[in-house]
Amino acid sequence: MEIVLKERVYPEIAAWADELAAIRREIHETPELGFDTPFTVARIVKCLQSWGITGVDTETVPGGVAAVVDGSRPGPTIALRADIDALPMEDCSGKPWKSRIEGHAHTCGHDGHQTWLLGALRYLRLKRGFPGRVVGLFQPAEEPGKGAIAVIQSGFFQKYNVREIFGAHDDPFLDKGVFGFRAGPLQAASDTFQVTLRGVGTHGGRPHQGVDPIPVGCAIVSELQTIVSRRVNPIETAVVSVCSFNAGRLETLNVIPHMLTFSGIVRTFDPEIRRLVEEKFKKIVNGVAEANDCTAEITYTHLICAVNNSRPLTEAAIRVVTGLFGSQHVRPSIDPMMGSEDFAEYQRVVPGCIMRFGIRDKDHTVPLHNQTFDFNDEVLPAASTVFAALAKDRLETLARGEEPCGQL
Repeated sequence: MEIVLKERVYPEIAAWADELAAIRREIHETPELGFDTPFTVARIVKCLQSWGITGVDTETVPGGVAAVVDGSRPGPTIALRADIDALPMEDCSGKPWKSRIEGHAHTCGHDGHQTWLLGALRYLRLKRGFPGRVVGLFQPAEEPGKGAIAVIQSGFFQKYNVREIFGAHDDPFLDKGVFGFRAGPLQAASDTFQVTLRGVGTHGGRPHQGVDPIPVGCAIVSELQTIVSRRVNPIETAVVSVCSFNAGRLETLNVIPHMLTFSGIVRTFDPEIRRLVEEKFKKIVNGVAEANDCTAEITYTHLICAVNNSRPLTEAAIRVVTGLFGSQHVRPSIDPMMGSEDFAEYQRVVPGCIMRFGIRDKDHTVPLHNQTFDFNDEVLPAASTVFAALAKDRLETLARGEEPCGQL
């Protein structure tokens, strides 16, 4: 197997390239969802223990693993995080290692994330000449947006006295061997909505005898588009997307239904814009429904806040990666993206930075969450090297008493 940036990768990690790829492909074959990750956890534990990492904790984080690697002398603690859950969809990649579990698929690259963290921890266990300790956090339930909150509520950060946290996500829009960074807002806050409109059902030939929820729902969806175009400051960013719209039955051609449902997502960066969108959303839905003699039930859920990368930590990561691979492989200020990431919740507890690791080549071009997506194993050694080098650098820096100056 080819290795991206092989001449710059730590040689010990380069020597494990085929083994890491085999681990990643085995994970890909048996994807698990949410917090229900027993086989994934067992595989992680087996790998760690086979490499002599004894500080393995499967009790603190539900459905996850915390793995401690101690340095050669006392010092602070930092955490390296990888998400481990899959998506509830089919795997149509056609690879020999495609999912063997119907309706479960690693189409976001979390199989690669946990593998590159395994490689980094293995190296740190081998090369322990750093102060303090590294805690590898293998987090479940990132896809439903509940895993990071569960980690925080478990007392993980207090138990291990974590000072900083780093993570990364694979990115099929960056070339393999390219590492993307952005200080400050990187990924949007995520909210969801579900709406039920109730009218009065009737015969399709006598619409005046009922209250048809379909044109009401269509009017609401059209009006919702004005939140971004006419309520939000044009220099700010927001997305309101209706992603499902359901009423009646396709085969029932002559019945106006009594009920309609629609659901979707809201993405924002600024907390004030987030509050504005929710307020206007509810006013539009309730107002249009009432004006047309329908009732509306709204479930509006705040899932994840916006990723807000610590500037000092982002600059430290850029410096480390530039030193490893050269500036031509670093994008220091990539564009913000409207996809969400529950790593953001950790940044409300301690300073943190999440990076983007490119995987694109001629064989890896489809986007994340596509049913044909498969991770690019060629980047595993480089990614493991980045995590290991960054952990050592930050621990040495903190041990000298140099701390980041706030979140930004």
